[in-house]
Amino acid sequence: MPKLIVLFHTGDEAATSLAESAATGAKEVRFTEVEIRSVGQAGAHKGLESADHLREYDGVLLAHSGETLPAAFLPVLGELTSSGQLPNAVFGLTGVDANALHLVARSGGIIVSEQAGADANERARKLGARMAKVVGWVRHALGHEAEHHKH
Repeated sequence: MPKLIVLFHTGDEAATSLAESAATGAKEVRFTEVEIRSVGQAGAHKGLESADHLREYDGVLLAHSGETLPAAFLPVLGELTSSGQLPNAVFGLTGVDANALHLVARSGGIIVSEQAGADANERARKLGARMAKVVGWVRHALGHEAEHHKH
């Protein structure tokens, strides 16, 4: 079953709302397992234990509301990319922060970007749904690849 995690910075109420919208969108795609975790101070949502925990997921969606990625995400992304590239991981970002896109691109993974639209929460919901679909496709293709190598 494809697994997607949505991360947001605890101190940002708008990001919390975006994360919840993205998770709602992802859950609309059948068979997708979705979790929301906070980065930074513990809040209403469970916190992320470590960047290593992200390797258990097929997709990572970073929900943030500002112009730049919160500083709390930087060590997580740094730790994630320092231990080798993740060519089969799918990443998504709310917003179009060029620096954040650059950091995520260093993972070697697949980036799903937000589509234009008026309402930020609606864009996040659509991004969550698109990410869940892409994660499902990638996981399906990798399953075929593994089957092919067995024969």
